[in-house]
Amino acid sequence: MIAPPRPSDEQERLADLHAIQLLDTPPEERFERIVRLAMDVFNVPIAYLALIDADRQWLKAKCGLARDETGRDESFCGHTILGHGPLIVTDAAADPRFHDNPLVVSNPGIRFYAGHPLAGPAGHNVGTLCIADTSPRSFAGKDLDAFCQLAALAEHEVGLVDLVTTQRQLLLAQEALAATQRRLSRELSDAAAFVASMLPQPLASGPVQTAHRFIACSELGGDMIGVGMPHGCPECLAFYLLDVSGHGVGSSLLSVAVANAIRLQSLPAARFDDPASVLTALNKAFPAEDHHDKFFTIWYGSYHIPSRQLTFASGGHHPALLMPGDGGLAQQLTAHGPLVGMFDDPVYTNEQIRVPAGSRLAVFSDGAFELSTKTGQPLGFEALTSLITEASGDDRLGSVVARLEDIRQGEPEDDVTMLELSFTA
Repeated sequence: MIAPPRPSDEQERLADLHAIQLLDTPPEERFERIVRLAMDVFNVPIAYLALIDADRQWLKAKCGLARDETGRDESFCGHTILGHGPLIVTDAAADPRFHDNPLVVSNPGIRFYAGHPLAGPAGHNVGTLCIADTSPRSFAGKDLDAFCQLAALAEHEVGLVDLVTTQRQLLLAQEALAATQRRLSRELSDAAAFVASMLPQPLASGPVQTAHRFIACSELGGDMIGVGMPHGCPECLAFYLLDVSGHGVGSSLLSVAVANAIRLQSLPAARFDDPASVLTALNKAFPAEDHHDKFFTIWYGSYHIPSRQLTFASGGHHPALLMPGDGGLAQQLTAHGPLVGMFDDPVYTNEQIRVPAGSRLAVFSDGAFELSTKTGQPLGFEALTSLITEASGDDRLGSVVARLEDIRQGEPEDDVTMLELSFTA
């Protein structure tokens, strides 16, 4: 840890600090509001406004922190007041100034920090507006511009500018922040449209016909499906459904990356008509430690059309359902294999079954049977099996999804994705 040096104007700076008469005063809504706004807009768990005294950092307003003060030598803000612009630390654990700082290696475990100096009435830096996160992140562009405008607002409050000016500046900052939020919303919508474009087109004719439903619980989901012809086996149809842990941007990015690797058939040592070899290659290509500790489950099948032979493997995924065309009992197609990305040398094995003519196969994510019903209990695998096997008509998956909507309690908690394959005579 490198303790921050004292600025050359330290005596004048302390005089400016004491002149504003804010040290050790009770909380004030005007500062609390700014800190809450910073935390909400930039989606961080920690935000605070600090005043830098001779030997301590004292927090006038805070969210996400328990203590009211820390030593100045261990503070990030002691470094921030040395400059005139923002200090951005994208990963404190990799920064020689902070990597062994108590605020980094122990509670609250800061990794990302952004701070902006706040000047007092005489122009000396007396405090900071700060946001922090427990995970590394980047911070630039319009987000940084909005943060600087919010810091200017905090500086006005520190300097006790008149109420009308403060309100005007607050409105301007809110407009800038709203513009940032609108931009982020547009970018999320574009990303969601891109994810939707990755979904396969249904096969409406031929020996195998497909249908699917993809319902994300947030704007971006972590599920993905694929259907295509593997290289080297023109008489085969390969298909899969994967479910990345969590949901949102990070999960969606990983699902798209995995889908592209399968779609382009670019995984070394993988034969895409051999499910176990695909899962082994995916585990090697997408280790969780390289992808923000995200892993995924996957059910992968390869169907040889002339022989009606289905080969399948699973990476931590629950069974698929094979339903015979004669109305008999559904069969659970189970294969054993660990979560993809979690282990160094996992073993994935293929299972095989001959598919009777007229059968249909349903593969789905766990969000379909783990959703909370109006009874307060999860739907459960067996109940979902009944819904799927009893569905009829031209849009069976549509009727299943409609039924799930009827029985669900509250907003969806996870993505719901379903893939159906119909094997014609």
